[in-house]
Amino acid sequence: MVEELKTPDDINVYWRQQAEIAVANFRRKRLRAEYVPDRHAAREKVLSLIPPGASIGRGDSLTLDQIGVMPILKQSGKHEIFNPFDWDGPRVVGEARLDLQRRAMTADIFLSGANAITMDGRVVATDSTGNRVAPMIFGPKKIIIVAGVNKLVPNLEAAFKRIHSFAAPVNFRQHYHSERSRDEWSSLPCVKAGSCPDCAHAARGCNYSIIIEGSRETPPQHSDEHTHRHNIILIGEPLGL
Repeated sequence: MVEELKTPDDINVYWRQQAEIAVANFRRKRLRAEYVPDRHAAREKVLSLIPPGASIGRGDSLTLDQIGVMPILKQSGKHEIFNPFDWDGPRVVGEARLDLQRRAMTADIFLSGANAITMDGRVVATDSTGNRVAPMIFGPKKIIIVAGVNKLVPNLEAAFKRIHSFAAPVNFRQHYHSERSRDEWSSLPCVKAGSCPDCAHAARGCNYSIIIEGSRETPPQHSDEHTHRHNIILIGEPLGL
């Protein structure tokens, strides 16, 4: 008998099981991690981790856009927000954008996505200018990283393979199709070929990579989510690239 196709519930159970393995490994390394079922729960979790009055910076992240947290923070009026990737208004360019990126690096809270999450508890992120990956290591008092379950990979080798063979080419092609950056990205070799040739292009987007695999924090006596610097939220939906 032909096996029936798996139902969405079966798939959701599988992703939750995989995410919980990664969550346990993150916690073993003193990194706070949590699984939430969908983007709505992720949005509420992010908001719960940000105290009133905290300044907020963000890195470029399609996942952050998809969970819809930035408009709520902006509309609340409770935070000073440094967002170089707010496309709702006039585009910020040149020195003004660089200034926003620098200020985001020292905000109280830094929000970001990730390119890959390994099952053994590592966050892998790659960046063009370093404005996203640098504050994920040092600077802001709290880092909140959101990632869909499609970012889960077995190990570091698979993480970088995912970045170079899928995430980077697709992401830069998306930029290429955007009028705001067509000239900047149109000649990238990975946009043309669909894979990474380890280029030396001036607009190369894979200049800086980081691996977060632990913390020097002393674990708090009580499980207070506001005492952790790194907070990783795994979302039971395929989000981002």
